[in-house]
Amino acid sequence: MGLLVMKRSHIKAKTDYLKLRMLFNNPLTKATISHLLATTDGGKTRLEELMDRLARGEKPRGLRERPIFSLMNTVARAIGVPEEQIPEYMAHPNIRRTILNAAFSIQKYGLKLPMTFYAPLMVVWNITYTCNLRCKHCYENAGTLRPKELSTGELSKEEKLALVDEIADSQIPTLSFSGGEPLLCRDFWDVVEKARERGLYLSMNTNGTVITPEVARKLKEYDFAYVAVSIDSANPEKHDFFRGVKGSWERSIQGIKNVIEAGGNAILSVTVTRYNYDEFQDILELGRKLGVYKVMVYNFIPTGRGKEIWNSDLTPDEKECVLQQMYDFLLEGGSLCTTAPQLGRVTLDKDKPEFAPIAHLGVGKAKDLSLLAELIGGCGVARAYMAIQPDGTYTPCVYMPDVHLGHFRTDRILDVWHNHPFLNKLRDRSQLWGACGSCEYNRACGGCRARALAYFGDPMGPDPGCIRNKEYFEEFVNKHPEIYSYPETEEIPTASN
Repeated sequence: MGLLVMKRSHIKAKTDYLKLRMLFNNPLTKATISHLLATTDGGKTRLEELMDRLARGEKPRGLRERPIFSLMNTVARAIGVPEEQIPEYMAHPNIRRTILNAAFSIQKYGLKLPMTFYAPLMVVWNITYTCNLRCKHCYENAGTLRPKELSTGELSKEEKLALVDEIADSQIPTLSFSGGEPLLCRDFWDVVEKARERGLYLSMNTNGTVITPEVARKLKEYDFAYVAVSIDSANPEKHDFFRGVKGSWERSIQGIKNVIEAGGNAILSVTVTRYNYDEFQDILELGRKLGVYKVMVYNFIPTGRGKEIWNSDLTPDEKECVLQQMYDFLLEGGSLCTTAPQLGRVTLDKDKPEFAPIAHLGVGKAKDLSLLAELIGGCGVARAYMAIQPDGTYTPCVYMPDVHLGHFRTDRILDVWHNHPFLNKLRDRSQLWGACGSCEYNRACGGCRARALAYFGDPMGPDPGCIRNKEYFEEFVNKHPEIYSYPETEEIPTASN
């Protein structure tokens, strides 16, 4: 019976997709989209002029505008905007960029599952190498001092401001700051002010230790959508052990409290490893007690300093347990999102699916958004997301820091996004191997490509964190006992010591 219900769910999503495909891939609609994306004498596209009229409360005119209005409804629902509020939001620059991005996406790539977007929906900018902590899993190998071979220079203030313009002009709606510790970047507030002037949707990933009440108020004033603070344990000693600095837990927790007290949205971020696997429920409960907006659960990726603690990764069975705990947390009314795309499989593989994961946006009701889950498509690398390093290097993902796609000083983002062979390769999920290639949830999940690259040297390989790829994980462990053997000398603090 469970298989039958699952198939019915797929049939509904397929039916909805075919309807949209017929709408957006037929010659008449394609001609309409091309017409709407043409630039008028006023310097705007006709689509932008349509959005101007919708912002004034007017309705779409004629057959040419109705299909794009349907697209707007889909995008609006994906970002949580009710249809009746569309006029109110049509004046928001980041929403306008999202709609233009979606229209250009259909014009360039057509409507397919999962979608490849004309420009990234989100860019994560590691704005500085500097950090006041020394976290064991840092993908950037950030700190106050870096090894000489990693000591490349950061962009100047003028270059950072120009990069903001490049992002905004490329129809990228969302910019997320990370690092290093972004608040330690000397140009951070100048860059933020420029980003707000350009109407970008802003968020930040931080260790939270330098979020004073004043900093929290400034983040609220600059309208950050959320501030994600990393917490590795509900136990202060364990957190400090993992972060490499005593007292960091207290300061990070206070940073979360300061964001909330200033009226901002705080997210508690956690990377689940063997250090905190046994207290995952306690961490979720800590988020509830603090009153955070969401809990963000990250995959552990053995890259950067993470290579030094490769054995901290969970087994597929342990990860499956964590995924189920995430699902149960959602059933209980908790708010959660994750970079583990397998949550798509776990949520949609139920007899009666309750949720559909919408990538970093979180989850929605499966009956409403199961198609959207496949359009967004789990892992967003090369389709909806890319990263920028502190020196201006473009990379596919923050967890692929060694894959250089180009550089801000010499390459335009859209040229790299449209033409780089590495990105074009990642977009073709028919080339995935292992269970990731044959899984019926390939479109809604796709596995983590950074984990496949780290483990097998092939971004098209299986994600070893999925229970369906257990044989590949075990084969890797057997071949590399020196990497995955647990050290006997390392003492992890507990509540008692």
